[in-house]
This record gives sequence, structure tokens and C-alpha cells, in this order.
Amino acid sequence: MAFPRQVPGIPRASEIHELREDVVYDRVDGVPLRFDHYRTRRVTGPAPCVVVVHGGAWSRGDPSQAAGNALHFARRGISTVSISYRLAPEHRFPAQLDDVRRGLRWVRAHAGELGVDPDRLALLGLSAGAHLALLAHLAGPVEALAPALPPALAGVSESVRAVIGHYGPYDLSRSRAIGDWDPMADLFGARARDAALLRLASPVTHAANASAPVLLIHGTADDVVSHRESVRMHAALVAAGKTAELLLLDGAPHAFQVTWKSDANRRANEAMDVFLERHL
Repeated sequence: MAFPRQVPGIPRASEIHELREDVVYDRVDGVPLRFDHYRTRRVTGPAPCVVVVHGGAWSRGDPSQAAGNALHFARRGISTVSISYRLAPEHRFPAQLDDVRRGLRWVRAHAGELGVDPDRLALLGLSAGAHLALLAHLAGPVEALAPALPPALAGVSESVRAVIGHYGPYDLSRSRAIGDWDPMADLFGARARDAALLRLASPVTHAANASAPVLLIHGTADDVVSHRESVRMHAALVAAGKTAELLLLDGAPHAFQVTWKSDANRRANEAMDVFLERHL
């Protein structure tokens, strides 16, 4: 089955990696859940692994978004599994969150066949994927966000060594329409202005549940998601006594990785390298 791919022509193999694209590992509501697996060739034995959650305002995007970061990590001996999730508006929240948690647990449960170390996992999210990655990490103790999972994954841990969020929205009560498009309406439907639901779905609400160090990266010229979202999320984590770092990239836009050789992306990669070296 062919799937849409935002980033075409990713090399399947090189001296640093092997790539398997669009591997279907489960189906939910008739939707195939899939991943791209970049296996690093720089490590013999189980490798540390970054699980990537793509962006796209919860309603678009696919695992190919991870390509640049995944190849960068492969050079440093880190594998990547980039996962999909059900998209809005056909599927409302918390379908997306449940799928991220399912994917994370699946990676840990199948670490052996993936060639990764289940005790050295990190989560990385881009934009809406950063919201989902942070929330997946923080939602464990929140009964109202308990995921719908198959029995085989019910007892699998969601713990990770580190979490990285790129330009994510972390307080959904502050989200606004983009022109005549309202992503909140796509994600929540008729409950898009339900204050209690928006609070429940906001990572900033659950900062005290963080168990892994968090790195937040955001451009100050982001006109899609304000960099103040990352500032507030960082402040909430610090106020809760959690380990958190914040990198603000002066003048960088949303999705700055699109210009891979930009100074902003270089600085982001350097920060991630140091962060992952420390915690993975």
C-alpha cells in the first residue's frame, strides 16, 4: 500500500544508515499505523533510539518529516523510529495521543527486532508532534488520558531518557485560528472551546509529571506557534522542579529545519547532540 510522503527521495541506505519506510505495525479504526525506521550503522549491538512524532497541525504530515534529523542522528550512532498517528478531523483527540503512546510502547516491546536499546529511548516532536510528544510523556498518571491500547502493550513502559520539543503548542487554551482555518476545531470538534478539555490536553498543565529531562527549541520569528509557548512550558517545568532546557533561536521561523544548512538549524542540532549525549 502506498502512503503519501511529504519528503520524497530519502536514501534507503548509506554508509551510516539503513531505512525501512512505511512499516505498518498495527491498525486502529481501519487506519494503518506505520513508522519509518532509520537503523544506524555506526553501532554494533543495540543502539540508542529517538522516537519522532511528526507535525502538521494534527491533521496532516507523515513520518518522512524526520528524514533530516534521523540522518543526522544516524551519523552519531543513534537510530530513529518516526511514527504516524490518526489525523484530525476524521479522528478527534485523544486518538493522536493514544497512537503516539501505542507507537512508543510498540518500539520498546519490539526493541530486539529493531536493533535498539529499550532502556535508551528518547521522544522528539515537531510542532503538533511536539505537543503530542510532551503530552505522551506527561500523561502517564492522568487517569482521564488513559490510552486505549491492545492487551499486548498494556503493561509496557512509556518511560524515556529524554524529551525534545521543536516549536510546539503547549497551552492549547491560547491557540487561535490561522486565517479561516481553526486547527482546534479539527482536533476537538464541537468541544474546541471546552476550557476543561483544553486544559487537560495541554502539556503545560501536567509539567509536574515529567520524569525525563526536556529540551525545548523554538524560533523567535515563528508566526505559526509563538515562541512564548516554549517559554511558558519551560517555566512550568522549572517551577515544578524538573530538569528543562530552553533554546530560543533569534529570527528563526516555524519549521526551520526546512532550510537544513541555516544557522538556526545548526544551533538546534548542536543543542540536541549535547543533550542526547548527556542523557542517552
